[in-house]
Amino acid sequence: MNSLLIKNTSAVITCDSKDTVMEHANILINNGVISYIGPEAQTADETLDASGYLVYPGLINTHHHLYQTFSRNLPQVQNMELFDWLTTLYEIWKNLDQDVIYHSSITGMGELLKTGCTTCFDHHYVFPDGNSDALLDAQFSAAKDLGIRMYASRGSMDLSKKDGGLPPDSVVQNVEEILRK
Repeated sequence: MNSLLIKNTSAVITCDSKDTVMEHANILINNGVISYIGPEAQTADETLDASGYLVYPGLINTHHHLYQTFSRNLPQVQNMELFDWLTTLYEIWKNLDQDVIYHSSITGMGELLKTGCTTCFDHHYVFPDGNSDALLDAQFSAAKDLGIRMYASRGSMDLSKKDGGLPPDSVVQNVEEILRK
């Protein structure tokens, strides 16, 4: 049995229906499941001293575009209006591949973990040349490597520049193709 004791917390914020805050509590985790929260001393295979720390449940980010992490600091798109920003970045995003998606996802999810988020829900909608399965697989691989929970929704675009939309043809899919995914 793997067990972890988080001891001597300054407070445990439970986020229960009563907004309970337990001061100077210990948390015992057995096989990845919390089995005890309270003041009594416990023993475990591993112990973390949380003196001076607040402990709270993992946060959940419910809307992310992880693939955009790699392009967020490009000087040419800073301070642009939304449609100009999108039009400029679609020309970059049309070259997305598994490697870019993996590294962009691992960076974005790593930042989430550093700030207390343990679950990420990503909205990915740019699939160059219909390459959706491989790109989503790269995201899930990054999540697995980090140990973060990740859920994904698959967005899409079916109107390119030539039809009055913003994205280039290479990231647009027809409705039949979208529905097959």
